[in-house]
Order: sequence, then C-alpha cells, then structure tokens
Amino acid sequence: ISMKIESGKITAFVGLSGAGKSTIINLLDKFYEPDCGSIKLDGVDLREYDTQYLREHIGLVLQKNHIFEGSIEENIRYGRPDATHEEILEAAKKAYVYDQIMELPKKFETLATELSGGQQQRIAIARMFLKNPPIMILDEATSALDNESEFEVAKSLNKLSEGRTTITIAHRLSSIKNSDRIIVLTEDGITEEGNHEKLMELRGMYYQ
Repeated sequence: ISMKIESGKITAFVGLSGAGKSTIINLLDKFYEPDCGSIKLDGVDLREYDTQYLREHIGLVLQKNHIFEGSIEENIRYGRPDATHEEILEAAKKAYVYDQIMELPKKFETLATELSGGQQQRIAIARMFLKNPPIMILDEATSALDNESEFEVAKSLNKLSEGRTTITIAHRLSSIKNSDRIIVLTEDGITEEGNHEKLMELRGMYYQ
C-alpha cells in the first residue's frame, strides 16, 4: 500500500477483519517496524525518530486499552503525569465519565480495573483529552459503548480532532462518515478512497 495521511485532517480506515487496519496502526505507533518500504513523518523515516518522543506526541485509544491496577485518577493521569487534579476532573467530564465516577463510593480513588468495559474505554478517552496530542489514533475507540454514550463521546472526540491529525478505525458508519478521507482496505491493499459521499456514489465495497 502507498498513501499520504494529511496533517490536520481526519483519515479513516475501513475494511473487513484481516485487511490490515490494526497492523497499520501498530506500524504508525512504532510497535514494530516495516520489513520493507518506509513510513515517513514530515519527510523523516519513522525509524530515525526517538520512540519515546514519538509516542509523547501520539494519543492512542484502542478497542482494548491498557488499564492498570491503580485508581481511576492514576489511570487518567497516565496521559500526562504532571497534570493537576482539576485537569483530570476536566478530562473526565469531556469523556462523559465524570458523573459515573462521582456515583462510586471511592469516586476517583476507585480501582480502574473494577470498572465495566465501557467505563474503561472512557477512562482511556479521558487520558487522551488530558494528553492533548497533535496526532490522535482511534482504533474502535467507542466500540464498548452503547449508542447513547457513543454519541456523546463521539461529539467530544470530533471537537478534539479539530485542527489535529486524526487516524481512526471503526465499523460504525456514524464514527467515520464525517472523515475528510476514508481509505478502504482489503487483503490486496487499498481498493477505494475518498470522502463518504464520493464512496457512496461509487456503489462499491464501502457502499456494501
């Protein structure tokens, strides 16, 4: 595959399971390096970037997120260790999880591992708000949420996406149809690309 992900735009990847969507995400975040070819960020090969520096500037929300054995506050603070308590509260509000946390007996001191899958997903999204990175990668970021919660969180993520480079993977049409560019992947590579309206007019794989 060959593609260009534009700065400040929302690029979405769609395709059936096994098409390589998550593999691309892992390569972009440098979890592993390509065997051949190259990935360049601002014209510089990703291999030349310091991995820690790179990841400090990328926010990542996955279908299954890294929630560790610690309090909710500690798990959100993981996005930016020097954040104040007030900033953590604000991030939780933006991720629409603040009210649910405040209903818990220990509130922000509750163990994050005791939360439901949907709540843990929101903790990861709150972490993203706190980090406020120039590049966001969302891999099925709202998959564990019900429709109402997804709508609320999607609104927040759309606001956060403004002016920054966003890469998203989702199966729900509502999560991707407002993307600036949608790339349709199969095992053979890229089969279609364009915005939602253009791809619907093609009546091809995306339309199906």
